[in-house]
Amino acid sequence: MLVTLVRHGKTQSNLEHRYQGRLDDPLCEQGIALLQKKKCDGIYPKPDMLICSPKKRCLQTAQIICGANLPIIIEKDLRETDFGDFEGKTYEELKTVPAYIAWLNTNGEGEIPNGESRKEMSRRCLNGFCRQLKRAVDENRQQVLMVVHGGSIMAILERFADSNRPFYDFHVDNGDGFSMKIDRWDEQMRYPVCPIGGKER
Repeated sequence: MLVTLVRHGKTQSNLEHRYQGRLDDPLCEQGIALLQKKKCDGIYPKPDMLICSPKKRCLQTAQIICGANLPIIIEKDLRETDFGDFEGKTYEELKTVPAYIAWLNTNGEGEIPNGESRKEMSRRCLNGFCRQLKRAVDENRQQVLMVVHGGSIMAILERFADSNRPFYDFHVDNGDGFSMKIDRWDEQMRYPVCPIGGKER
């Protein structure tokens, strides 16, 4: 089974470098155009199972990549980090806020006021990922596409990639992602991954 994780296309909040977790922005025109180009370049697989975060930006991305023929399975636990009090704001708007400075000093791993920590987000995402992988195995799927968020991808691959690299090493640009080859699904194992789109890592 090949599992491909794709980060949603660009939104206006991405262009403005705003924290965008529970915000439900649609794709911007630039994001749509870039996804269409990547699709024409043939970087995306033809899946037999399509799983998405419930956010508009992910659902729109999935529809651009796959069209309307494949049903979308919504997995709410694959949402991005809830950035709490930082939602919708930029670094410039937050850089003098004590709670934000304290969070940066934890390398983004600490508690976010009225939001969730990286550990909490990772635990949630991994629960959703494992639930859907079990479903894919039960249904004998061979090409699984998950359209999710940058944080979701980093959480999943930090745990399951065979390279044993840290969280932020798996950052990808909008519309890019990684494919993971799974010969036998086991929540205790690690699997080989390779990037799709963007530069080789």
